[in-house]
Amino acid sequence: MGTFHFDPRMMVSGPFINCPKCHHVTFGILAVHDNSYDRRCKNCLYPKGSESSASYVLPELNKKIIYLDQFAISNMMKVLNPNTDAYKKGRIDDYWLRLYERLDSLCKMQLITCPDSEFHNNESLVTGFYKQLKRLYELLSHGGTFYGKETIKRFQLEEHFINWLDGKEDESIDIDVNSIVRGNINSWTDKFIISVEVEMNVDLVETIRRIREQTHNGLEGVFQYWHDSKITDFSYWYRMEIESFGKGIINEYLKQLNKIMGIEEVESYIELYPTSSTLMINRMQDILNERGIEELSSVWYKITQYFNTANFGNLPFLHLSASLFASIARKAGAGRKKPPNKGTANDIEMISTLLPYCDAMFIDNECASYMKEKPFSDNIGFPTRIFSQSNKEEFIEYLNEIESGTPMEHISKVNEVYGESWKLPYVTLYKD
Repeated sequence: MGTFHFDPRMMVSGPFINCPKCHHVTFGILAVHDNSYDRRCKNCLYPKGSESSASYVLPELNKKIIYLDQFAISNMMKVLNPNTDAYKKGRIDDYWLRLYERLDSLCKMQLITCPDSEFHNNESLVTGFYKQLKRLYELLSHGGTFYGKETIKRFQLEEHFINWLDGKEDESIDIDVNSIVRGNINSWTDKFIISVEVEMNVDLVETIRRIREQTHNGLEGVFQYWHDSKITDFSYWYRMEIESFGKGIINEYLKQLNKIMGIEEVESYIELYPTSSTLMINRMQDILNERGIEELSSVWYKITQYFNTANFGNLPFLHLSASLFASIARKAGAGRKKPPNKGTANDIEMISTLLPYCDAMFIDNECASYMKEKPFSDNIGFPTRIFSQSNKEEFIEYLNEIESGTPMEHISKVNEVYGESWKLPYVTLYKD
């Protein structure tokens, strides 16, 4: 068996400056932390032992949060990866290369971050390029990952429920991106990305496909109902979505309770896992218990009263999903015959849970078109910039404006920590 000799000099990289001890131009970067960085000499290893550390404070950051839909990740991967059919056959749009170059450069300049999500992971799993797609979205997220959609919904509902109990149900939900992302969004990023490779779970992939198919079939059925109704009033459909929310949560909770008690037949043990509704209601019970309401009948009275009387229009994820479904319902009622595609339900979940936390989103054309139509466009409720392939050059312009508005002091600090060539895009991602 061979041996590995670790030399601490391996951990030191440029840019290099004069070492205050040996005076060689070998005083490089040892590590970059959230708001500071450390230097060490590659020649004499200063500082070492009892010598004071060479640590330098970095200024606070305020990165733009940009979300990239899976189709954008996929197209950028194809334009960079020589092993894809699209690359081999020359069926690639140079726009995706230009977009990748802009995004990668701005991420390295500490101006933006593109958190990844469960949507990226799940949609990548059902392709033949899971590892390649994962490598790309992790490069742009640099460890920043949105919590799962059900967790985000639960956080919002918990705050909404507490506001309702306190008689302040009309107060806006606090939108803090740091509370729903793993990792420090506004940290200065290290030069290295640590990624964990998990063995492909075939059962999980099949489950994702099956759920997606079932969800799409359900949406097709609802779409036919919307079409047959011939109702084109956006407000009517929006109100229907809002008002059905509480009933749906309680019904799903009771249905699972019946399965656990053996009243309803269970086809798979997976059906006994807590549903999102179960987790939501369990948390509401905890909140009531913490407030001294412990008797079961009193707890259930409060919970059912909440779901039957509360104003859910200011619950961000519900407002956005209801608006998107109302937009589709209105078009169906007006005579549209073609139902939404298989990715629409997933896109609505992604937009409704993540949009409030983003400065900009690059999303599917269809959902973007709904969001630009009145009355939805006048009542989105969040300043998030929406881009899609229909205005893709505007997205590039938006990214250019971020860089052009950056103070020179910031650029100098980036060069000091990472070097002047650092911001060059990593276009050989799949060739090195």
